Amino acid sequence: MDIQAKVETSLKQEDEALMLAYAYGDASAFDKLYGRHKGSVYRFFSRQNFAIAVAEELTHDTWLRVINARESYQATAKFTTYLFTIARRIAADHHQKKSNLLEQNEEDNAVQAQAENSSDLNERTDLALALKQQITDLPIEQREVFLLKQAAGFSIDEIAEIIAQNREKVKSRWRYALQKLRKGLSLYVD
Repeated sequence: MDIQAKVETSLKQEDEALMLAYAYGDASAFDKLYGRHKGSVYRFFSRQNFAIAVAEELTHDTWLRVINARESYQATAKFTTYLFTIARRIAADHHQKKSNLLEQNEEDNAVQAQAENSSDLNERTDLALALKQQITDLPIEQREVFLLKQAAGFSIDEIAEIIAQNREKVKSRWRYALQKLRKGLSLYVD
């Protein structure tokens, strides 16, 4: 096992130990967990094309649920699996409660207005906007798997655990998401 793998394994084990310490009243343990994972949770929401304020609110709700569930936490899985399972449920709840269409239209209009006002847009900006739109257009099941794999760095097995689906279904969603993205971005990529 190389040094990086040893460090990652140590940090993962430390995450579970920190959460258990927090469950027993060590507030500084929570501060360490929060500092270590707050960015990845926020990116999980923001890359699903939630408005910035909504992504921040959902990130806050995720950590609030971690705080409220601290006394019942059991280290049966990696802490990040536990954390992103909560984040996934919060995203699903948000999708059920509100249509994301209005927020997306407002964000798209702002991006379009900015693009029209900027005379020095280059191909990278066009590609980034196209990629963002292609990700938004993915069916939610495929988008979720894509973001957990690409943005959060989870393996297929870890994603299967997070979304409570079998490994083959997750692999299939991953494969279909990549196919749709490649097709949708074919004008931008040689």
